[in-house]
Amino acid sequence: MLEKGQIIKLDDNKEYMVVDIIELHSIKYVYLVTTIKPIDILIATVKSENGNISLDEVKDNNELDYVLSSFGLKKDE
Repeated sequence: MLEKGQIIKLDDNKEYMVVDIIELHSIKYVYLVTTIKPIDILIATVKSENGNISLDEVKDNNELDYVLSSFGLKKDE
């Protein structure tokens, strides 16, 4: 399972650090930032099946706003 501070490599071949993980309404969300500049931020849902972890980027604006505020962040307009 993912842990805060862990470095992971995603399919885009970029390395991300796990900044925080929260669970809202039985959905686990992860806050990731790239480890090199330019810094990219990724908010994704986390699913685990048979020991495999999959991440799906949150793209819905309403859901993203809600999750960002739960992490104490604001979306740049």
